[in-house]
Amino acid sequence: MRWWCLALLLASCSAHRSSGNGALDAANTRDLRARILEARGEAATESSQWSVAAASFALARTSRDSPGAQWGQARALDRASTLRWSKHIQGSVLALAFTPDGRMLASGHYDSVVRLWDVERGDLLAELKGHTAEVHAVAFSPDGRWLASAGRPGELRIWDWRQRREHAVIPGHTDVVLGLAFSPDGGRLASGGLDHAVRVWDLETRAELLRFQHDDNVIDVTFSPDGKQLLSTSADRSARVWDLASRKEVHRLLGHEEKVEAGAFSSDGQRIMTAAGDRAVRFWDARSGQLTDVFRNSGNVSVAAIDGAFQLLVQGGWDGRVQLVDGRGGALLERMDAHHAAVMSVALSPDGRTFASGGMDGVLDVWRRPDVPAEVRVHGPGGWMEAIAFSQDRELLAGGEGGWWRWRIAEGTDLHSEPGGTEAAVSLAVSPDRERIAVGTLKGKALVLDARSGRVLLELPGVKGSVRAVAFSPDGALVAVAGDPDIQLWSVADGTPVGLLQGHTGKVWTLAFDSTGRRLASGSTDKTVRTWDVERLQPLLRLDMGEPVRAVAFTPSEPHLVTAGLRQPIRVWDVTAGRLLKTLDEKTVGVLALAVSPGGRFLASSGLEQVVKVWSLPSGEPLGILAGQQGFLAALAFSPDGAFLVSAASDRTLQWYRFDPLAHPPQPGVDVNALLRRYGLAWDEARFRLTSAAGSD
Repeated sequence: MRWWCLALLLASCSAHRSSGNGALDAANTRDLRARILEARGEAATESSQWSVAAASFALARTSRDSPGAQWGQARALDRASTLRWSKHIQGSVLALAFTPDGRMLASGHYDSVVRLWDVERGDLLAELKGHTAEVHAVAFSPDGRWLASAGRPGELRIWDWRQRREHAVIPGHTDVVLGLAFSPDGGRLASGGLDHAVRVWDLETRAELLRFQHDDNVIDVTFSPDGKQLLSTSADRSARVWDLASRKEVHRLLGHEEKVEAGAFSSDGQRIMTAAGDRAVRFWDARSGQLTDVFRNSGNVSVAAIDGAFQLLVQGGWDGRVQLVDGRGGALLERMDAHHAAVMSVALSPDGRTFASGGMDGVLDVWRRPDVPAEVRVHGPGGWMEAIAFSQDRELLAGGEGGWWRWRIAEGTDLHSEPGGTEAAVSLAVSPDRERIAVGTLKGKALVLDARSGRVLLELPGVKGSVRAVAFSPDGALVAVAGDPDIQLWSVADGTPVGLLQGHTGKVWTLAFDSTGRRLASGSTDKTVRTWDVERLQPLLRLDMGEPVRAVAFTPSEPHLVTAGLRQPIRVWDVTAGRLLKTLDEKTVGVLALAVSPGGRFLASSGLEQVVKVWSLPSGEPLGILAGQQGFLAALAFSPDGAFLVSAASDRTLQWYRFDPLAHPPQPGVDVNALLRRYGLAWDEARFRLTSAAGSD
């Protein structure tokens, strides 16, 4: 790894400094130290180790601050889970369960004790003693009244946990019990264990109601939301669905190559998740038993838990890592090397934000996800979206061949969409006062709409071919419409033609006014960028790009024009003199969209490489990459307040990034030790590395 090579250089530099070269060597050492830590932060970012990345960049900034370190720290802070508290108990933490209200956590341990914890404060509330050996399973009843626990040698214990007393003991299994689950009505309890049996008990009479058999150890059990079916997973590499009324096996879910560690029904009862030691998570149709999706894990899986909506999957591994996975697409959201030994238990709170992990190292950690997600991905209601534009700070317009839609953020990043129109909208623009929307269609029309009602105010016909670009002048008086190959200017007030700009020999794909409104830039398939004097309707510059141009954008602070397209770098021009100022991203295969942030501090680009790249302006220094979508990214937009950056991809998704934290990173010199404690990390200066401090209190 690059950061390790730099570390060796740092050691050499430190040795050289001791020979007495003074201030220059000290400065070189600080610079090299910062480079090492930045490289370590970049490596952690690539593996979604957000807490390690945040700490690495923060440490780098104590030696040398840089835009790259600022960006890296801000991005990591926005995504890292916070360690709420950590405890160390002698022996393994084998089982975990949250109360239905998420306020309490039960843990089962190798020392035969069941412990109850206050989730908010981390206080130990009770120790329930009665088991004679290790406790492998705990579960709360749906009303939160009862706590069930089980383990070795096989009996089940029911606790009135509020009174801190044992309520009942149910004998029955002939070997260790690994799985427990209450029925939705709280009247039955299911259990499974090393005797290969799945048993269902009447909680009131303590009688065994049903028994099912696997070919090997039963690991996990769970009821369907309606209580009519039971799912069990096993070391026989199967998961099975049992109908409780008919006492028959309904589905045998096969395909895993190792023991199936965990299973769950979705809250609507329509889907089933199974996670196995073969590094695969499989999703099934609960009615048909058919496989619907498979996720492949980057790490091994020893335990897993998922929320009812199947949006967040928490996994623990034999190597001590805890991973968060997007249940909708399988993307790795975060990785934490939280334990020094195998993770034996994980649990997800009903709020979907708090989760716990327990390890063979005796460490119990409780973590909290950021309350507002750093990024949200949504699927469009129709085809893929080719054009996007913000009409308000919290309202986005998205258009494609199937029409156009509005997306609104209600609270945090809770997104809601509604149809806006059925015209095939392949280009969009919003007037500076946010009162009007221009829509370019596939049929050669440009529509000007009322932004609030969506009512058509003007219909501007007569363009040859599809309208791939529209743009309002800064004063909102004009709208430019890209044609094939001419550009038309129209008066927004009455829809009368103002002028025709001719000179391109191919289709115009992009338009942009400068901040004065007197200059218009256009890019075309004829491999040129042209600028125009809007008042005199005359050409100003012709810039030959060598390949088709797909995006142009003016920076607001200076008369600089940014151009991009297929098989060409991003270029920044002085449009007054027609002089090339700098070249960015020389190895790109194709840029399809550019966006400049409000105020002009940042440039974002996207295209055929399936990522969004962000650059600092005016320096052009690359800051970072935002990834997650598949296919090419055809459109980008910043919100007017700069709080969000949105990209549209050919996989029919919109990705919303919270950009404000990136634009306003933490100040350097903050208490790095406090940051380390926040994530359960410790800095080892002698070995120059970050280590886990889990359970240190």
